[in-house]
Parts: sequence; structure tokens; C-alpha cells
Amino acid sequence: MQYYTVTYEVEGPDIADAAHNIAIGQSIGNPNIRSEIENAPNIKAFEALVHSIEGNIVKIKYPLDAFMWPNISQLLCIIQGGQSDIACVERCRVTNIEGLPYMNEPVLGMKAFKERVGAENRPLFGAIVKPKSGLTVAQLVSIVTEMIDGGADFIKEDEILANTSYLPLWHRVNAISELISRKNSNVLYSYCVNADPMQLGENLQVVKSHGGDCVHINFWSGLGAYTTAHKWDLACHYQRSGIRILTDPGNRFSISWPVLVKLGIMAGIDTMHVGMLGGYYPEGESEEETLEAIQLCTENDRVASLSCGMNPEVAREIRGMIGNDWMASIGGWLHTGDSIYERCNTMRKSLE
Repeated sequence: MQYYTVTYEVEGPDIADAAHNIAIGQSIGNPNIRSEIENAPNIKAFEALVHSIEGNIVKIKYPLDAFMWPNISQLLCIIQGGQSDIACVERCRVTNIEGLPYMNEPVLGMKAFKERVGAENRPLFGAIVKPKSGLTVAQLVSIVTEMIDGGADFIKEDEILANTSYLPLWHRVNAISELISRKNSNVLYSYCVNADPMQLGENLQVVKSHGGDCVHINFWSGLGAYTTAHKWDLACHYQRSGIRILTDPGNRFSISWPVLVKLGIMAGIDTMHVGMLGGYYPEGESEEETLEAIQLCTENDRVASLSCGMNPEVAREIRGMIGNDWMASIGGWLHTGDSIYERCNTMRKSLE
């Protein structure tokens, strides 16, 4: 039997009892009411095992054959599911996961992306389209034109946009693909395709069939959405707005951000909003976890995108901390002056 190992921070009146309850409850059944069939050898083979307990740090080994891998949705259901229903578990945070078979290489990846736009010796520059909603196609094309002319390497639609009645996805893809072709630009444009599963598949088909090569998916579409985008051979941006509902350490039940970064990487994402160093990110965000997320991306040929309060000065400070292998993504600052082009040009020069 092949196992993967999950590390938890656990609180409760009896850590050993809590660990046992999690292992049994999240693998074969009720830890306190064992029927005859639950003790049969074929059932016991799928029982999760408490690997170690050190203080309140618990490691549990789960049998991989309990479900068809890869299946990130089912994985999350197992590693952080029914714990909230177990009375002796007062707090439970997933802090690491190890031993899962590798899934997907990136469609593009950081190295190829930097070569594509000539950014081998500088950070990438990402521009975010604003306002978030209400744009006409003519307004969108005008904004994107200034961003391309100003030197953006990556242009991302906001997570609020998705597919709309006033600016349908197909219309955006047609217009932006034509613009990029006409300008003979190497910019990577990421279309927001957030949707429920069936609609997501249709959205990905629209992007692929109308000339797009990159999509933007917020995590609320499910981490499995990134594997779906990968199957369409589309580069994918992992957008994390709202993630603190899952990752905030103040929650009784949570998953650390680096664990979700690992799963996104395994799903095959290319770029990822990992958080921010400085800027206006809220208190309580862990700089240690952000740096770990950046390292995970860099080691696995993925682009760590930092945003929320980005500007040339902040970008220079971050570059001094972590070097060139990341992306400075900017929304608000680009749109506060008279000219998006001038702001983009200033940002691009500050990175060179």
C-alpha cells in the first residue's frame, strides 16, 4: 500500500486521542463505533495510520489507493474534512503534505515565459485590468493597448470579470487576440474564466478556440479547475483572493498557504498570486509563508506573482530581497495617473 503523509497542528484535551480520531474518522469510519466489517482485513488495509506525535504536531499516513489519484478535490475532503465534526479535536491546521505522486509540469513555466518576453535578467511585470467590471470591448482594448505599449509582460483580467452578458468571454478573446497579433507582441494575456465545472469547460474551450493561450482561475472554482485548464494546454494563473477563509491561522480548522501552493503546482499552474511583501497586505499574513510560497514556485519553474500595493519603489525593495525570479503585478497604481502607458513605462524601466 502506498501512503502520503499529512502534518497537522492539533489542539484538544488529549492529542493522541485526537490523532487517532482523525486517522480513523478520515479513512474508514467512526473511531468509537467499530462494526465487525470495519475490522475485516480488506477494510483495515485502507486505515490511515498515526505516524508520529511530537507535542501538538501530528503526522498521519493516508493510503493513496483510497481514491483515484490525481483528484485534488477528494484529497482535500480527506485531509481536512470531518475533523470539524470530531468533538475531541478543538483545533486542526494542515501544515504540510508529502509523498504524493507528481502530476503536471507547467504549460509554459517561468523559464520559458521569461525567455518569451526577454526578462531573463529582471523580474516580470504584470499589469491588472481595472475597473473590475462594466467595461466595453472598446475600453478594454484601449487599456490593454496602453499596457502592451508600456512594456507589460503579463496582463491579467480581474477575478470579478469572468463571463458576462455585457462583455462576453468570446468577444474579449477575439478582440485581445487580434490586438496582440496586430502588435506582434509576446505578452501573455490571462482571461478570467471562473465558473462551475460544466461552464468552466465551455469557457476553456472558448479561450482555446478563439486564439487565447492563458487563463485566470480564482481558487473558488476549485483546485481541480487547474488540472482541467492544464488538459486544455492553456497556461494558468492561480488567483487566491478569498483564500484566507481557508488559510487564516486564527480559524479553528485551516490549511496553511504553502500546502495549497504545493497542490496548485502539482495541478500544473504557471503563475500564482502568492501574496505580498510589504504593500497593503493585511496584518496576520505570514511573511514566512509568503517566502516559502515564492521558494516553492521558483524551485518548480512557476512564476510567483506579488501584488496588493505594488509600485516601482516597493518592487525595487522586493527585488533586493529575492532577486529576479518573480513577477511584480500592479493594478491600482497603474490606473491612478493620467496615462496607463506612462505608468507602465515607468514600472517597466524600474525593473530594468
